[in-house]
Amino acid sequence: MKRYSVLLFAVILSGAVACAPSTPSGSAPKQPPLSATLTPTPLPGVANVTPTRAVVPTVGPTVAPNPLNVQVKVDNQISASAVISTTGGTLSVVGADGTKFTLTFPKGALLNDEKITLTPITAVDGLPFSGGLVGGVQMAPEGLRLLKPATLTIESAKTVAAKGFETVAFGYHQNGEGLYLTPSEVKGNILTLEVWHFTGDAAAQATSAEIQTQQQQHVPSNAEDAFTQRVREYLGRERQAQLLPGQNPDPEFERTMGEFLREGYDRFIGPQLPIALTDCDAAPAILSRALGWLRQVQLLGYGDRFQAESTLITNTMLQVLVNCYNKAYDKCVANDDLSQMVVMLGYLRQGQLLGVGDRMDQSKIEKCGTFELKFDSTIDATFPQAGGGVGVFSSVVRTTVPMKLTLVTNSAEGSAPLDYVSFSLSGLPCLQAAPPRGGTFQATRLDLGLSPDPAQRGRYNISLMIDVGTTQETYSSTCPEVPFSLTDSLYTKFFADLHAAEKAGIGYQITNWQPGAAGIIGLKTYQGSKPCAVGGTCKETTKLQLIHKAQ
Repeated sequence: MKRYSVLLFAVILSGAVACAPSTPSGSAPKQPPLSATLTPTPLPGVANVTPTRAVVPTVGPTVAPNPLNVQVKVDNQISASAVISTTGGTLSVVGADGTKFTLTFPKGALLNDEKITLTPITAVDGLPFSGGLVGGVQMAPEGLRLLKPATLTIESAKTVAAKGFETVAFGYHQNGEGLYLTPSEVKGNILTLEVWHFTGDAAAQATSAEIQTQQQQHVPSNAEDAFTQRVREYLGRERQAQLLPGQNPDPEFERTMGEFLREGYDRFIGPQLPIALTDCDAAPAILSRALGWLRQVQLLGYGDRFQAESTLITNTMLQVLVNCYNKAYDKCVANDDLSQMVVMLGYLRQGQLLGVGDRMDQSKIEKCGTFELKFDSTIDATFPQAGGGVGVFSSVVRTTVPMKLTLVTNSAEGSAPLDYVSFSLSGLPCLQAAPPRGGTFQATRLDLGLSPDPAQRGRYNISLMIDVGTTQETYSSTCPEVPFSLTDSLYTKFFADLHAAEKAGIGYQITNWQPGAAGIIGLKTYQGSKPCAVGGTCKETTKLQLIHKAQ
């Protein structure tokens, strides 16, 4: 019989375990009927296969739920955060006792770039394992689902089990609800486990009796948690049988593991796949769970046995990417929900990796990211004259700039003529002014500060670069004793005096926008005065409106 690592079967379902809706202690959540059928919407070019239904096996005893709740305490002073991109990355944190936690993401694990936070656990009140806590971390954002498993390692001298104890990994919901055992692998002083979802993961030292008590007396109320713990119990027995002399491993190991996979699919995977085709909010969790199951099928070499189910999962995932990309675009247009641009980009990246990017209309992202910037500015300035007296400049300019997202720069930009509405220059003898000319107004580097987090939708941290261009004001003197003719850029210069603090390169970085309404996603207003560089006073009333114009 093959010798299988406990970690090999770590996550039949773990992509959904810890983030399922919590249920009251002692009550089991309702599960979909095992006879549910799956009829996904066909995806052109991808085979649709309906797997045959099998009787769900009972691998191990069925025990009434009796979840164990503990109280987890964390050290918020030693948390570590970093933005992990879709190309992968690593984040580490060291607890106060020297325990090191490292979370590694492979390429394609994240649908979008995410800010990840690891916070060490300091204590678990009510921990049922007498050997004590080895270490653990709370991972944020809570409930994040992965498309490929991340790897969490816990490195500590305490990982090496003392005599009479075994190092076990466990997970929990929220702050300690529904503790359940989960598979892991220990080599030396490093414990390794796979992570498909974000909540809390930890390890402790426990006796065989304590492990047995947790497995048999504290069955989680969440059916998937209970299933995971039951798988861990079986693998633990097999591991002991392989390591201890005189013990006989299960000769039906491969059949039993196949039954576990069948049960996992029929109870928690298959009935949920049709939901993913229509509910894009639920789809990431369902796909994460299904991909975890599919990974185990591949690792265990059961591809032929579960070919129909594997094909159906792949088919469903490809169709979900296309469906949810289009639905995100519809939400962007109908609700002015700009966060859907981030969602669309995530689906598009995954679709391109999996070969269905050509079935996604990339122009929809650019259409979603279409804006209009309205700029209306009045500047009045008084300034001393070389021969005495005071010059008075008055101007009103405005423009409307169409802006469109480009995927090459991942930013919206645009330009338009800056039009003079009115202009006057007085205070000089015999002064005659020609009609002024506005320059070319440019708006670039629009950053909305978008987040895929549904709780942050509609909240923007806008940053925009603008360049008002170079205006031309030509004026001359008709006095024969002091003839002159000058062309200057008075509006441009006075605007520069008023916005010197925002100067960035050749333009001005506009931040701290206020929210608007009815499609106006940002308002920025300036009203006040400052000294002019040439002396005197510059006074302005300037208003910018950033309007979403999805097509």
